Amino acid sequence: MRSFLSVAGCFLLPAIIGCNSKTNEYIPDTVEGYVPVYTQPVTLGTTIQVAAAKSTEKAGKIYAYGKYIFQNDINQGIHIIDNTDAANPHKVGFLNIPFNSDFAIRNGYLYANVINDLAVIDIRNINQPVIVKTVKNAFPLIDQQYPPNPGYFICPDPSKGIVIDWELKKISTPHCRR
Repeated sequence: MRSFLSVAGCFLLPAIIGCNSKTNEYIPDTVEGYVPVYTQPVTLGTTIQVAAAKSTEKAGKIYAYGKYIFQNDINQGIHIIDNTDAANPHKVGFLNIPFNSDFAIRNGYLYANVINDLAVIDIRNINQPVIVKTVKNAFPLIDQQYPPNPGYFICPDPSKGIVIDWELKKISTPHCRR
């Protein structure tokens, strides 16, 4: 009976009940859904620095180079792990690179994206990394107009900045679904 009333309500009272006008699907008032995480362009020189070791939040790829292992922490930076004793690797620092999602290392230089820019960082002295070059707009912006998984979400608003991630939260009266 309830499903009949919801469907009937979608035809008769869409503003009161809330439904998707294309599918006549009932939309609950509050659901678990995705909320976009925005950023504005950053100034590379002031944001890339070595900080104290910290716990990993969103683990990304790892890369072995010399006596170190580097592990990406999505949108935050790169963990520096001393692997001198392979049976006992330990974190020794964190290379703060906001909005970084990928990197590579070659001949003492770390190549990292910062949103859609490329930063070339001299890491021969791992305690004092130096940005030697930046290439603006080296990569196309990743299409973050949709969350990673199907479901309800808050529609992105380009006036708020670039969508770099999605957080799963309780949201009210969602207007978007995929």
